Amino acid sequence: MPNPSYLIIKVKPETIKNVDEYFKSIIEIASLNGAELLGHVKSTNVVVFEIGSIPSSTLILKWKESSEVVNKFWNSKIHQSIFNKLSLDFRENLTSFIAQGLPDEGLINEPIPTIASYDAATIENNVSLIIEGTVSKPKVIEEYREILFEIMIEQKSYYVVLTSSEGIDVLHGKWSEDIFAISRWKSMKSIHEFWYGERYQNTAIPIRIGAGKFSVIGFR
Repeated sequence: MPNPSYLIIKVKPETIKNVDEYFKSIIEIASLNGAELLGHVKSTNVVVFEIGSIPSSTLILKWKESSEVVNKFWNSKIHQSIFNKLSLDFRENLTSFIAQGLPDEGLINEPIPTIASYDAATIENNVSLIIEGTVSKPKVIEEYREILFEIMIEQKSYYVVLTSSEGIDVLHGKWSEDIFAISRWKSMKSIHEFWYGERYQNTAIPIRIGAGKFSVIGFR
């Protein structure tokens, strides 16, 4: 069975009008085409963690099937009829892409935190942290991740997407990052405890300074 695929739609914060209507329409028709809503947020409610991150309005939908199914949905007549009614400014400020997800059952005996790292019956994480960026020093980032993964395990958070650019299929707009990830958390409070915690701020972040440039945003 293929890994799940995620459709990510981002709209820059300078475009606010009709975002709710567009997202609502997409959610309705996508749910009829086998999609599961992972989350959506308007730019005004996005929580920015990494300085310089753009608080784009964001919609994330999940399909259990391969990216071909998501591509088919995006190019379907019903979606294109909605998309083509958007203003030119709206479409210019919109980026959409498919991200290859991790297996629903997680990764067994792997250091990467996934749902398999825990007793799944005890985990109900509904808050998303979205990470994307460019990496200039991969070996340094590997060292940083060792600490990051340990802190995530402490918070019982896990990845549903963790991929390089090879796992991304751009549908509209431009996306030129090296990595993309979606992690799931118990609450926004748990993300704050992780991000502003002493170990992450004083040990993990100093390691990755100069090793890449990242965007990190969160939403319920």
